[in-house]
Amino acid sequence: MVRTSLCASVSILLGVVLRPSIARADENIVREPARHPHHWFEAEPHALLTPLSNDARAGVGFRGTFTLTQDGFIRNINDTVGLGVGIDWTENNAYVPVVLQWNFWLSEHWSVFGEPGVAVHWTDRFGRTRGDFTIYGGARLRLADRVALTFRAGYPALSLGVSFLL
Repeated sequence: MVRTSLCASVSILLGVVLRPSIARADENIVREPARHPHHWFEAEPHALLTPLSNDARAGVGFRGTFTLTQDGFIRNINDTVGLGVGIDWTENNAYVPVVLQWNFWLSEHWSVFGEPGVAVHWTDRFGRTRGDFTIYGGARLRLADRVALTFRAGYPALSLGVSFLL
């Protein structure tokens, strides 16, 4: 009896939480300059994988991006430009990337970006240091006005994090 009531309660709760919502199209804002969250800094802690390195590992990192311009490079497009710096750490490696981040705000919820740059790379348990070129592409899904889920793919890592637009 108790087991049946518990199963029924859990089923009802799951039905309410997982019920299909009404589908709504996300409005395209890419051709509306400056229609994005205005922020001076983006803080992004993340988890990462380094599948392209010799010893592919999981790790953690942080990226901080300072907004250089809210207007971007293209006058009639909703784009911004920032300077990103951070640290990515795995068991045997550490990367300190410095990148130029070019953002395109596609809709109220989605933005994409490209990040070319360089990184200082410590290898062999920090026994050797070298410089690396880096290149990333990524996307953000805004969960709230100033919070987004951020995915980044490129060399040398893949990352998934949460961005806070300050």
